[in-house]
Amino acid sequence: MPDLLTLLDRGRLVMASVHKEIRRPENPAPGKYGHLVLVTGRQGDTVHFRNPSGHTAPARNASLPVAQFAELFGGRGVSLT
Repeated sequence: MPDLLTLLDRGRLVMASVHKEIRRPENPAPGKYGHLVLVTGRQGDTVHFRNPSGHTAPARNASLPVAQFAELFGGRGVSLT
């Protein structure tokens, strides 16, 4: 997770592997990968991301605390810019 945060702090976009249930983060994390989201930035301890397959507008353009995002993050991603 530190590498992802460093990339975001440098202004990079990151395509990150997460569990598809990131669209319902109030549920326990059943896994950590298998779905991709575009991580667009962070502000302090909040990660901002886009999930085009989110089932609601807030799930498509979302934010989560870093610790909660880490529970769903598979530790893999690609820096895009």
